[in-house]
Amino acid sequence: MKRVECLYFCFLLLVVISFGLYIRFDDIKFWNSNRELFFYKNSPIYSEYDSYYFARLALDIKEGKFKPGSIDHYRVFPDNSSQAKLDEKDKFYIKYTVSGNLISIIWAYLSNWFNISLEKLTWYLVPLLAILVAIPLFIYLKNLDYPYAGLTGGLIAISAPMYISRTDLMRLDHDILNLAFPIFIAYTFYKFFKISDRIKKYTWIIIGSLFLILYQLWYGHPNLNFVLLFMFLFRYFWDKRLKWTKEDLIYVILLILPQIWYVYIGPVHLYKQVKTLVFNIKSPTAAEILFKDFPNIFMSISELQKLKFEEVIGSVIFSYPLGILGLIGAFFLFLFNLRNTIFLLPFFVIGLLSFFSGARFAMYLAPFIGIGIGYLIYLFFNKIMPYLTLFKETEKQKVIIHFIGTLFLILIMWIQKPVLGFNSYPKVFSPLVKDMDYIKIHTPENSAIWTWWDYGYAFQLYSRRTTFHDGGSQGSPKTYFIARSFTIPDPREAWYITSFISNFGLTGIAEKLKKGISAKELVEMVKEGKYAKEIKTPVYWVFTMDLIGKFAWIHYFGSYNFDTKEGKFGRIIAPAQCKILTENFIECDNGRLSIDLNSGIITDSNGISTINYFYFKTQEKFIQKKFFEKGYIIEVVRGKEGGQVFIIDPDVFKTLFNQMYILRNYDPKYFELILDDFPYMVIYKVKEKIW
Repeated sequence: MKRVECLYFCFLLLVVISFGLYIRFDDIKFWNSNRELFFYKNSPIYSEYDSYYFARLALDIKEGKFKPGSIDHYRVFPDNSSQAKLDEKDKFYIKYTVSGNLISIIWAYLSNWFNISLEKLTWYLVPLLAILVAIPLFIYLKNLDYPYAGLTGGLIAISAPMYISRTDLMRLDHDILNLAFPIFIAYTFYKFFKISDRIKKYTWIIIGSLFLILYQLWYGHPNLNFVLLFMFLFRYFWDKRLKWTKEDLIYVILLILPQIWYVYIGPVHLYKQVKTLVFNIKSPTAAEILFKDFPNIFMSISELQKLKFEEVIGSVIFSYPLGILGLIGAFFLFLFNLRNTIFLLPFFVIGLLSFFSGARFAMYLAPFIGIGIGYLIYLFFNKIMPYLTLFKETEKQKVIIHFIGTLFLILIMWIQKPVLGFNSYPKVFSPLVKDMDYIKIHTPENSAIWTWWDYGYAFQLYSRRTTFHDGGSQGSPKTYFIARSFTIPDPREAWYITSFISNFGLTGIAEKLKKGISAKELVEMVKEGKYAKEIKTPVYWVFTMDLIGKFAWIHYFGSYNFDTKEGKFGRIIAPAQCKILTENFIECDNGRLSIDLNSGIITDSNGISTINYFYFKTQEKFIQKKFFEKGYIIEVVRGKEGGQVFIIDPDVFKTLFNQMYILRNYDPKYFELILDDFPYMVIYKVKEKIW
């Protein structure tokens, strides 16, 4: 009977894994139907910003550029030198490190060994690794005699919308194993305490120690490894108090000694994170204190925003009642099984942070809501019903539990079915990758790219050029200055800003601020050209089509008022599916928005608005027409891919972003147009000097 039962559980685990693979590989149909946008030179494009970073590191390893401890010259220009530091503790440059980048090392070596591209490796391997969490979770809970809790935990973990969105097709990132690693390590600890055989104890403690090292190399968060070790020691003291033998000391040494090289900083990191994430008490660094008057860029990042309670549940499971039951069941699991599940408790707490802190923590909650549902099934049929003198017969209990457990697995798969409608897609489409490749071919190797931070990693990968900021360095004053350069109307000031940042960087900003110059005064001095110098490194301003949707925040930061501590959002609306029905009438968004160029009126669901100016731009001509004294600016621009309509706030019209990117109107004294591939990319070379 046990063998049949074991085979049945293996079958159900296979079903869970197959479901996880299916909902991920189902995206292939969507990708293949959009090959002209999603593939470049027959290779799929990565679907997440950080993926470009890990892919670039893998490429650096393959090309022999990755040397641990050396400075990463692709990032944070011009602060990518050993002199770029505030003091001995606060350094602006970034070094290559193995810790946290094991994923890139694995990808590089697998790519070489099997002669397969990094992109194709990601295409096949990410979905396979993302579902691995279901295996140790099932084995752990089955060892606790809660097999259906393990199965439902694994099922919800790999199908949770938040986890899907962080491990979808072509998303090369830590998250593909960020659940599997700690759960497997927790399982090795459980096995160590569960068994009495000396050889097996040594085996499990060595495996646990090895995977702790791998987890650190994979994710680079010593605070998480520290809490795992702390829970292990807590259980040891729980069991033994102070009655330790020599062998107990050997076990602990085998576990902790190999972790000494990194885990010593774990408590400090944990303390800082608890203060920040739980109590919202921040401990700024010396650099953050120095730069505090500049705007906080992180307010624009969506994954750092808080979710409502029901939104957190919805990011895990599509059934709110089941989500609540799973949450309750998880609390009961830890309450009645704390000794054996204490190693998992910190990660359940991390999951609970999603109710109080950033949305990203919801993926850690997913397996525990699943476990909770399975555990409630166990409690009901193994504890409550026998207590009510129902189903006392063991065999009848087993049959009922198997039936109900299997039914719940089917029900959860049906509930989670909407994830099939979630489609991943590249963060950079192929026309942009083509233009990034153009930069690699047509610019000097020492060139620096001046653009918004989101595509920083992508430029480093495809253009193989350094950037001023990226997705891991966007929180500095450099981002403010770049936003300002795009927001102002004066190309001379923009050149001064570019010159200042290119020559001085964060190091120069810090030096000026330490002398007592305020952030506001510094901006004024840069504006007046007090720090203008010849730009010795070739700098290219790059505008990309994604910045149209992001320009509201760019304008907010670029127009930041240092007295009121606020900026002003500047909107650029680019309605879809616009058609010129007659010579002077444009209809967009399937008729929901219309533009009458006879009367100068815009009509949409909110009512009517007036047009101030209308502009028509092609390669050959530029037409201007005035309507009312106040109103929106309408721009119709024809590019290689047809026409595009823009509805622009009056404050936005004169910005260099609108003039140089959308209208391609620039001052040749300061800039030289290098590539006009509107709307995908427009590139200008900044003149080295203007005198």
